[in-house]
Amino acid sequence: MSLKTDYLDGINGLTQKMIDVFTAGQSYVATNLAALTTALQAAAAQGKTKFTVTLPVSFEPANLRLKGQHYQAFRSGCLHRLGTEDIFQFEVDVVLNTSDLSNTQIDFNFNFNPFAS
Repeated sequence: MSLKTDYLDGINGLTQKMIDVFTAGQSYVATNLAALTTALQAAAAQGKTKFTVTLPVSFEPANLRLKGQHYQAFRSGCLHRLGTEDIFQFEVDVVLNTSDLSNTQIDFNFNFNPFAS
């Protein structure tokens, strides 16, 4: 083994940690399906095609706030799980909301009419 493989591989390696964070992103969406469903249904009832749903996130907020690879892996997990719900990546953007210094949130910016002029 080399120092680089120590860094990348194994239970404490970067590769496994990012897989864990990706999985946490998937779980975050799954855990919040009821809230997302309610928000989507309310927006549909109002005829909205572009709207934001903001939900708190408690998974490693300090690491997510760094907005680095950790956040990107989490975001990818969120987008993957949304895809399993038939929401395309061009219909939603998952954005870290750090406007509040003590609470970390995720904004789901939906746009179900992305190609309209």
